[in-house]
Amino acid sequence: MNRGLYLYPAISVLSGTLLALQFHWGAVVLALLLVSLFLRKMTFTILFLCFVFLFISFLNTTIQEKRQKTVLTSEPQPADLQIVINDIPVIDGNSFVTLARIKKEKVLIRYYFSSEEEKRKFQYVKPGFVCKVKGQLTEPKPNKNPNLFHYKNYLAHRGVYWVLGVNVFEKCADESTWKHTLINLRFNGLKKIEREFPSSTAGVTQALLFGETGLIAEDTMKAFRELGVVHLLAISGLHVGLVFAVLYYCLLRIGVTKESVTWIGIVFLLCYIVLTGASPSVMRASSMLIVILLSRKVASKLSTIDSLSIVFVMLVLYDPFAVFNVGFQLSFMVSFSLVVSSAVILNTSSSIAQLVKVTVVAQLSSLPIILYHFYEFSLLGFLTNLLYVPLFSFIVLPMTIIVYILSVEWLILFHKHLLDGIQWVSTFIASFPFSTIVMGKPPFLLLVGYLIAIYIVFVGFEKRKYMLSGLLLIFWASTHMLINTYNPYGEIVFVDVGQGDATLIKLPYNRGTYLIDTGGEVPFSKEEWEERKSRFSVGEDIVVPFLKSKGITSIDTLILTHGDLDHIGGSEAVLREMKVKEVLISPNSDEKGEMKKIMKIAGQKKVPVKEAWYPYSWAGDKDGLHIVSPQDEKYEGNNDSIVLYGEIGSLRWLFTGDLEEQGENEFIRNFDLPIDVLKVGHHGSNTSTTEEFLIDTKPSVAVISAGETNRFGHPHPEVVERLKRRGITIYSTGENGAISYRFWDKKGTFSAHLP
Repeated sequence: MNRGLYLYPAISVLSGTLLALQFHWGAVVLALLLVSLFLRKMTFTILFLCFVFLFISFLNTTIQEKRQKTVLTSEPQPADLQIVINDIPVIDGNSFVTLARIKKEKVLIRYYFSSEEEKRKFQYVKPGFVCKVKGQLTEPKPNKNPNLFHYKNYLAHRGVYWVLGVNVFEKCADESTWKHTLINLRFNGLKKIEREFPSSTAGVTQALLFGETGLIAEDTMKAFRELGVVHLLAISGLHVGLVFAVLYYCLLRIGVTKESVTWIGIVFLLCYIVLTGASPSVMRASSMLIVILLSRKVASKLSTIDSLSIVFVMLVLYDPFAVFNVGFQLSFMVSFSLVVSSAVILNTSSSIAQLVKVTVVAQLSSLPIILYHFYEFSLLGFLTNLLYVPLFSFIVLPMTIIVYILSVEWLILFHKHLLDGIQWVSTFIASFPFSTIVMGKPPFLLLVGYLIAIYIVFVGFEKRKYMLSGLLLIFWASTHMLINTYNPYGEIVFVDVGQGDATLIKLPYNRGTYLIDTGGEVPFSKEEWEERKSRFSVGEDIVVPFLKSKGITSIDTLILTHGDLDHIGGSEAVLREMKVKEVLISPNSDEKGEMKKIMKIAGQKKVPVKEAWYPYSWAGDKDGLHIVSPQDEKYEGNNDSIVLYGEIGSLRWLFTGDLEEQGENEFIRNFDLPIDVLKVGHHGSNTSTTEEFLIDTKPSVAVISAGETNRFGHPHPEVVERLKRRGITIYSTGENGAISYRFWDKKGTFSAHLP
């Protein structure tokens, strides 16, 4: 069979899988397949083979999707259960998280240690342990904001439908068998690194050797991501190839026959997949090598593109949901692009020129996937990859392997200085302004356009039309940015930040972007052993990613209604990641501790901070947004929240912060302003939204920003009943997730992220 013919069955499998899971993407892939088959004038045999693979993959995916169901049920009270630890536990601060099996079904285990001594005991719990526990099964929480990571779907694609919150671990016993040998070798390897390597380099060492990134400092991960080299902190095809080449060479040197080396290599690669955590890139590279080695056994030398295609077919038929994994997408997209472009890459004898071409192809082919999942890409990625790839391939990785094997103190110290230096330089370079460019999440048609544009670019490269190809991609990227920036639609979004407030107002044609509050979490005092390395932050994990997904990099005004943490806690991340032109605060609210910290960051960023009270003139006045409270400069907490009245998208809005009864009474004494939409004060507390206030303002829609099952009982049942009695439509972020109002001219529509 001719070189590359296996590619068509691979595309057919992708099309059939996506037709079953996401029809619109399946249709796009099918259209590309049909066009390609027509242009290449394929024989009837190839056409028939493609149809067979498409049908098989569609049927296989449909069957597997129907099998995605649970046999477990949730009980109203904690129950006694027996679990079998199935994966290496992650211990971070006072938390213990792992995958386990209950009645042969995978569940996610969460447990919180009660003491430091208990935490020490759990360091030795590993796969194969059987434990008796008391706990309660709950369903994973769905994603409640547009565009953000969908954790429930992620778990479902791994066959996990329940989270077991464990109250008590009664006893555990090591009942591991030969099946757990490899994963426990991985466990012991990770523990060895934790014991023997300095804390500043243990995380990177674990990532390079075992594909485990949990201990890498957040600053390092962020810097590598912004430089476009985060892939070097994962086990890649390069790692697999290097390790296999060393093994192959050493075995031949000691006199092992080529026949035996082949079989030893295949066994090693299968073991290596488990030892390194079975990431998509390792699965792809190891499986490719195995396919190539086996093909030589049957005297049928496969080309690289055919080997890659066969591996793709095998992995997708085994696990159709792998196509949603970003690592899987990047691994195969970049690999296919490099193989297809190999003629262009290899037509020069200069190693440097080849490295430049490889970097260009890898960067371009990964662009649509990076934008879809992360909304931004690194402007420095091309240069940093040229430097970092050889550095990690020929110095860092080999040295890490040697240091791990020898475990000599002076070598570990030298290794520490090398990695510390790389991390420091990376953080420094990533701090440069404009190191990344935020594009926003491309909608479906734009994403299809990116794929077509990049295909045309590669064709242009083959014909040496570099300038024309580059201009096409720049044109399409500019179109993407223009659509985001000068969108004729405006939007008001009440972001779900749990028990807090964060509201985005984005006006049509980029006339203004305002953010009212940023959410935040109230910290509780903890002992040192309880502190987590990976901390959840509303600002970093919800507000900033949401803004970036909308293509927002600049905020005209950040309004912090008052000094409570659940309204301002995310401001630090917003000020660090966004260009904020000004900050408005309630008079004298900066006397509170957290607000002082935010003011300091604003000062470092040279962002002007202004105190605002009625009647205060500000940038929002031109857009129909007016400050109507507080009425004086004395700060007394909730009732001195900045309150905004606005006429936007043909509706009249009132954004009340945490305004309570006293503030509401003052408002209705001073203003006669009927409204259409009320952002309910103080998360629906019974101290706000009085009957008199509702009678005076006459809202038809009420939006409540409160956390699901929060400890304060917000919204209060009496407030909800009060709103219902008046026939007011109620939206709550706790129940509905993010609430959006999208408008154009004088027409608009409300929508809830969760139905």
